[in-house]
Amino acid sequence: MTWTIAKDSGAVSFTNWLGDTSHDDILGNLGTPDGAVPVSGGHTVGSNERKGHFEIFPGQTKFLYDDLFFHMPMMILVLDGDGKVVGCNKSTLETLGYSEEELTGKHCFEILDTESQQLLRRDVFPEFFNSGFIGNTSLSFIKKGMQRVDVLVSAIGYKNQTGRVERTVAVLTDMREHSQTQAALRQSEQRFRNSFEAAAHGMAILTVDGRLSAVNEAFCEMLGLSELDLLSRSLIDIVDEDDVSKLQQLVTRIRDHGKGGHGEIRFKGSEDRTLHVLTSVSGVRDGNGKVDQFIVQAVDISTRQKAEEHLRQAQKMEAVGQLTGGIAHDFNNLLTVVIGNLQLVEGALEGNDKALKRAREAIDAATKGSELTKQLLAFARRQSLAPQELKVNDLIEGMSGILQRSVGEDVSLRIDLMEGDPEVKADPTQLETSILNLAINARDAMKQKGNGRLTIETSFETLDREYCAEHEEVEPGQYVMIAVSDTGDGIPKHLLHKVFQPFFTTKEVGKGTGLGLSMVFGFIKQSGGHMKVYSEEGDGTSFKMYLPLRSMSGDIPKPKPEEPKKEVKAKILVVEDQESVRDVAVEFLESFGYEAVSYTHLTLPTTSA
Repeated sequence: MTWTIAKDSGAVSFTNWLGDTSHDDILGNLGTPDGAVPVSGGHTVGSNERKGHFEIFPGQTKFLYDDLFFHMPMMILVLDGDGKVVGCNKSTLETLGYSEEELTGKHCFEILDTESQQLLRRDVFPEFFNSGFIGNTSLSFIKKGMQRVDVLVSAIGYKNQTGRVERTVAVLTDMREHSQTQAALRQSEQRFRNSFEAAAHGMAILTVDGRLSAVNEAFCEMLGLSELDLLSRSLIDIVDEDDVSKLQQLVTRIRDHGKGGHGEIRFKGSEDRTLHVLTSVSGVRDGNGKVDQFIVQAVDISTRQKAEEHLRQAQKMEAVGQLTGGIAHDFNNLLTVVIGNLQLVEGALEGNDKALKRAREAIDAATKGSELTKQLLAFARRQSLAPQELKVNDLIEGMSGILQRSVGEDVSLRIDLMEGDPEVKADPTQLETSILNLAINARDAMKQKGNGRLTIETSFETLDREYCAEHEEVEPGQYVMIAVSDTGDGIPKHLLHKVFQPFFTTKEVGKGTGLGLSMVFGFIKQSGGHMKVYSEEGDGTSFKMYLPLRSMSGDIPKPKPEEPKKEVKAKILVVEDQESVRDVAVEFLESFGYEAVSYTHLTLPTTSA
């Protein structure tokens, strides 16, 4: 007789479950029309007239289902009511090392070790005979060669009308493969954990509701917050309010389209810092394809942002300098012609006091205009300088008198000079003018307070590559820093980037040209230096000028005195492309007794090698 095991979803049977008819009497007396009885969990055991095989689905070809059962990739054992093997597949035979004939008919205890037998009797069978189910129980089978195989067993029992288990179908999973899978999973988790902790950039794991469930050390360091502080927050809590929508768009994109994304998002760090962070968000999905957590990767690009801002500012200042320098140069040429001709006219007006007075007024006005153009040329770094080796401390000490008179008695002047005798190469007149200009600005900034303190100090500074990376126009090296600091009201933060722009001033109309700081800035840059301003509203301002250090020894050879020359009538070559300027220069030189030769341009002779 052939037996078929059926489920609600369809009949399932296995070939060669019964090799004999010892159990025919059990089903022969069931008293049901079709020989079928209900069993645990909705399963039934049924009779079939076709002998020697088990049908998986009734009416299908025997060989198809025999082949399907035999080649199933997992191990399958079928036991009768006495616990003997009545069916198995290829995977079972290969794993245990038996042939089908050798294994069929063996009691299950014959192929289990002693501990597994005891476990079945003590813990598993009582529950199994009641529920008809065994779930993921670890047992050890004995192979033909007496080697042990650890397996996970899940089984379903099929009962007859009296409640006795007549058939057991057991699915076995080789624990070696399971262990390998678990080891690979643990290794993968460990790799991720190591990468997560050791990552140079910030990483965080979010729950589906956006709360931080894990953060790495770099993420904590970036924000300046402890892991404990962060794990109690939602990610939105540490994102700038104006960028929350950007973050939400990234998350929505992952949920709706399954694609990660990145963007620049501002984060709120410790001490009210705002960080510009390149943020990448990706989703991790569960077995059902639903996002159950997010991985956030964060790279702090604040330094790069500052460097880019410095570069933009430097390019802006360079463009303004080129524009103002070109205009100032041409305008200065025009004023040279005006002033020169007025001075020539002045000499011819002796005796005509009224006309002479007006000529001198015109000369004064033109001269003031020329001074303004020189300030513009200084900002554009196109002024004529006379650089020389000079001792910074000596120059500042020599200015102490004029500095005190310039700032007035209400301002306390403090001069703090570094040890040693630092030397720089710069135009001493322009450096004195720059320091005096900054001192007068400081005085004006402290007027509202009625008094204050002006500090002028020097120090040795090294500007390293890290600093120069943020200020691309600066060369790494050793510098002498000259700082002019006041205790005034300070400069508002939003105006700091404008202070060196020409014609920018916070003074009342008519009380400042806005060219003083731009002139100082241009002079320092033209001298190969660097200038920086630091200010806090209510606490004062400090302007720092950095000039390349030449030496600290001060041992500079003095030039030999020139021998007196015999008086000779000199011939002077005048080269100027603008005719009006050239004519004025020639006329002046001739009025002083020189012989002047003029050209619009000069071509030097070439020599062959």
